[in-house]
Amino acid sequence: MSSALVPLLRAQDESGLAGLLADDVRFHSPVADYSGRADVAHLFGLIAGVLKDISPVREVTDGPHVTTFIEAVFGDGNLQGVLDQLYDNENRLAEATLLLRPLGVLHRAIAEMGDALRAAPLPSAR
Repeated sequence: MSSALVPLLRAQDESGLAGLLADDVRFHSPVADYSGRADVAHLFGLIAGVLKDISPVREVTDGPHVTTFIEAVFGDGNLQGVLDQLYDNENRLAEATLLLRPLGVLHRAIAEMGDALRAAPLPSAR
């Protein structure tokens, strides 16, 4: 199994992202933890808009666990990271953890995500 999430993020495919997620999906971002299909799909859509050129570098698979090493562009900086994914028996994403570096670029990306969330709040916050 390879990552179904990374190509959808790269393509900014919001409907595909929502369709990939389990109802009770959990997402552990660099800032907070989120749960539920609507909120996580919304966050993934915002992330895909903030980070550009999300590209897989390497992938490690162990049954339903997929760990994808990624690179992305944010503004004039580059980010490297790890996207750890767990898929359920129906090949839906049940849990994901995103780790990113370097810290300076990550701080700027977090600030832009905060702006994006203020402009388009999570469904659970509306």
